[in-house]
Amino acid sequence: MQRGIIYKKSGSWLLQYRRDEIVDGQVVRKRVACKLAPVCDQYRSEASVRHLAEEILAPLNARTARAESTQTVAGFLENAYLPHCRETLRPSTARGYLDVFRLVQPHLGDIRLREVRTSDIDRLLRAVADSKARSHNALRNVKSFLSGAFRHAKRTDAISENPVRDSAIPRGKSKSDTPAYTLDEIQAMLAALKEPARTCVLTAALTGLRQSEIRGLRWEDFRGDELLVARSVWGSHVRETKTLSSHAPIPVLPILKRALEEHKARNSGDGYIFHGDTGRPLVLANLVRREIRPALKAVGLRWKGWHGFRRGLATTLYQLGSPGKIIQSVLRHAHLNTTMAFYVKPVQAESHKAMAKLEAAFTKSARRSRVA
Repeated sequence: MQRGIIYKKSGSWLLQYRRDEIVDGQVVRKRVACKLAPVCDQYRSEASVRHLAEEILAPLNARTARAESTQTVAGFLENAYLPHCRETLRPSTARGYLDVFRLVQPHLGDIRLREVRTSDIDRLLRAVADSKARSHNALRNVKSFLSGAFRHAKRTDAISENPVRDSAIPRGKSKSDTPAYTLDEIQAMLAALKEPARTCVLTAALTGLRQSEIRGLRWEDFRGDELLVARSVWGSHVRETKTLSSHAPIPVLPILKRALEEHKARNSGDGYIFHGDTGRPLVLANLVRREIRPALKAVGLRWKGWHGFRRGLATTLYQLGSPGKIIQSVLRHAHLNTTMAFYVKPVQAESHKAMAKLEAAFTKSARRSRVA
């Protein structure tokens, strides 16, 4: 059983001990030292810091510490967690995690996986927030990424606790408004676009499909009154839908049904509904750059991205009186709060109507009070 060597150096108490580390893929026994506490009134003697040393040595003496836990956080994220994400997650999600890693990497330093405390995570999140003005949502994504990484470390027995769980997200800048197309904007866009961009935009506007789902549509998914959302395409990757609830049929309005039938007549009728010259799924980013943006700019319209159709559909359905659960089923969200919090957008005119109703009710209540 190790007791380690406790000694003073440069105004601090240090502990020297041996631990297993991974070097070039091999487990190597190394002599290391770590700081226990500053020399002060609270920690005057070796005996006063012995309990701090025992906390560090306990996993080693109980043989519950693993060599993997001696990796730096940066090394674990890059060499263990990100490869795990590439193997198990959608390519788009894994790419997003890589972007978050690049965001936090400059602030990780050489801290070891097993040495991380919640206070270290707080400092890391603050460093990311201070490096550039970022939205609260962006900082929340950083915390979510780190928490997922430490959960993976815990599942593989590299650590025993997740230090991210109780960390606090710093206050970020106010979130910029996310766009949602109105019906008038969509009508103006359709009038300005040529095929196949027009039918592609109409499909997005009247189904609320994600960009990757539009690319993944095949003619066998078109069933006249329904479209079966069975796959998504990101880059060159053809995968299942984002979630189990996303794999579902959605209603097709008559106007969209006619447009798709006409689009089918102009095409081979086999394979992907929206495809390029090679028959592969159409690259919508190219369609936007080459056709949609120039056409909209010519008539004074602004392109707000494909997801604006999804938000626009949710907002319009809500304005028309559709219950939240129905909108959730159309967008195929797993949770209603996602639909209501991020996709149904407040409309200024509707807010004024609601406040006018409040005024009428308030006035009526005041009259009743005077009569009483």
